[in-house]
Order: sequence, then structure tokens, then C-alpha cells
Amino acid sequence: MGRLAKSLLRTFAHVFFNTKTVIVLLLLVIVTGAAATYFYFENQKTKEMLVNPAAASEREVKEVTAKVKNLMELPGNEAPTLITVVDKEKLKDQPFFSQAENGDKVLVYTEARKAILYRPSANKIVEVGPVEITPTATFKVAMYNGNGDPATLTAAENLLKEKVTNLEFTTKTNAKGVYQKTLVVDVNGDKKTEADQLAELLGGEVGPLPATEDKPDADFLIIVGK
Repeated sequence: MGRLAKSLLRTFAHVFFNTKTVIVLLLLVIVTGAAATYFYFENQKTKEMLVNPAAASEREVKEVTAKVKNLMELPGNEAPTLITVVDKEKLKDQPFFSQAENGDKVLVYTEARKAILYRPSANKIVEVGPVEITPTATFKVAMYNGNGDPATLTAAENLLKEKVTNLEFTTKTNAKGVYQKTLVVDVNGDKKTEADQLAELLGGEVGPLPATEDKPDADFLIIVGK
């Protein structure tokens, strides 16, 4: 092979492999950028939940309602209440939830007396049934601010007032300790199911009354964390 041919071959190989490198690097940049964008939006969603849980919950209701509306006709004269199935085993004895899975969403239309069980993972309606309106007991709730920011206590209270109708708010004061996560205390130890639901709604956890905190005259104590 002549010198000219060898030179051209080396030049072609150099350009070819450099081009492949550039393409690979571009693909890595695109993939990394897409992942970064996804996690950015997920992080923003998490931050929104922490800063303004009421607004974030309202957005989720609208998102789920829009998806369900594409699958069936919905009552048009009221905004639904959204419930998330977090423990299907506790609901399996109720016919409406016999096919439910954890993570399913329930849209409840009180005025229209209709409930819709929706599965986001499959984008399908699992069950539709009537809502039976029965008198419910009122629970007393005491709230302690465990993070030093009064706005978070107000946001948590507003979210509960929006989503739960049978709560009576009593004591609101500062906690003696500082808490990283919101804590829901079943003060008398006989309302575990309701405590679990409150904790799920607030993105917190259920636990015993901390030794440093005063026991309130209430059914539940909610210590709002950071």
C-alpha cells in the first residue's frame, strides 16, 4: 500500500473514531440531561408537597380527575375528594375494594353519591359504586409545631380541614423538641386506622407520644416536622 493510501486510511480512521466518540458523548449528554430533568421535576414536586401540601394535593386531584374523565363521564357540579389506597388488606372485606391494589385512587363525589376506584398504573377504572352517607364521629386534634416555622403548621391544618370534615382542632402550640418528620400520635391508643390515614395524608408517620411532650386533651396529637 502506498504512502498516500496509508495516510488517507489513517485520516479516515481518525475521523471515524472521533465521530463515534462525539456521537456517544452526545447520547450521554442527552440521556443525562433527560434524567436530570426528570429528577428535577420530581424534586420540585416533593418540595411543593413540603412547602404547600394543600396546593400539591389540589393539583393531584385535578390530574387524577382529568385521567378518569377520559375514561368515563363524571359529575360536573362538584369537586371530588381524592383518597389513596395504602393498605388493601384492611379494605378487602368491603366489596367496593375487593379488587383494589395499593396505590389505587378513589374519587369520591359526595353530592352525586358516587365513588370511582381508579388504577393509575394501568390507567383503568376498577370499580364504580354508590357512596353511603352516614353520620361520623368527631375527633379532637391537637397540633404542635415541631420545626419552628408557623407556616408549616398552618399549611398542615388547612390540608386537614380541606380533606377531613370530622376533625375539631383544639390546642395549637410549639413542641418542646425539634422534629425532622411529622408525627401523628394516637393519644388514647384506640384509633390506629384513623391515625394511619392522617399520617398518610400529611406524609408523616405514626408513633408514641414523645416523653418530652405534654399529653393533650385530644384524640390525636400532630407534631408538624420539617
